[in-house]
Amino acid sequence: MNGTAPHRTVIVVGSGPTGLLLAGDLATAGVTVTLVEKRPRKISNLSRAFGVHARTLEQLDARGLADELLTTGDTITGLRLFRRLSLDLSTLPSRFPFLLITPQYEVERLLERRAREAGVEFAYESEVVGLRQDDEGVDIDVRGADGAVVTRRAAYVVGADGHRSAVRQAIGLDFPGVSVIKSLILADVRLAEKPEGVLTVNGRGDAFAMIASFGDGWYRVMGWNRRNEVSDDAPLDLDEVKEITRRALGADYGMHDARWLSRFHSDERQAPHYRVGRVFLAGDAAH
Repeated sequence: MNGTAPHRTVIVVGSGPTGLLLAGDLATAGVTVTLVEKRPRKISNLSRAFGVHARTLEQLDARGLADELLTTGDTITGLRLFRRLSLDLSTLPSRFPFLLITPQYEVERLLERRAREAGVEFAYESEVVGLRQDDEGVDIDVRGADGAVVTRRAAYVVGADGHRSAVRQAIGLDFPGVSVIKSLILADVRLAEKPEGVLTVNGRGDAFAMIASFGDGWYRVMGWNRRNEVSDDAPLDLDEVKEITRRALGADYGMHDARWLSRFHSDERQAPHYRVGRVFLAGDAAH
């Protein structure tokens, strides 16, 4: 399906915060944007991130979203780390001298709304399975939920589709780097005992743990036992989460009723180029 693509057309692949923000910005500037996403439209409540920093809030404020986002969570002006290090955020030279604790899906909800209002076309349940480019545009092959493959064409394509980026793989870029922390654990739980703060974090010995409140009775727990580094697909149960939390924080706060348990690892990787012809990489797809 080669041919001339309209100059001001972009396909953004990936509807995480990076893709949603970029799509909204481009559409606001008058560019015709299609956002392609492998997942269904429903925004997951299982996203890993839950902290929004001052500089991010400033960027959202420039787009008229910060004040609404502030209503979705709680702010903290100081962090106490590892029982002995203190970080005072109240001195930041910003309108937002704090850390906002709110789940990533709240950020995505606002960014998606802005993108839709700006005219972005969304194509959910659409997986990129091929990509070709020429001097005038880029063709991407997209497989839908029904298994059928259609070809979309635009002047430019941006891969914002995460560290397993199909776009990056399609343009043949390596992703060199190393895994620096293995077998981090995540859990969403309820607690019988409420922690003192919105965010509780500490590391002790070989264990590290963090507990953040979603504000609705659910808590996100993240932890790491450096003596038990296993593959991401190794089974994880609530007893292991409790053990790591007790070792790092001194208590497991009576956690129960886990609705989600998962392992992941943390990499340091960077693509050698962020642009190949008419194809760009952004966010975790690039670094």
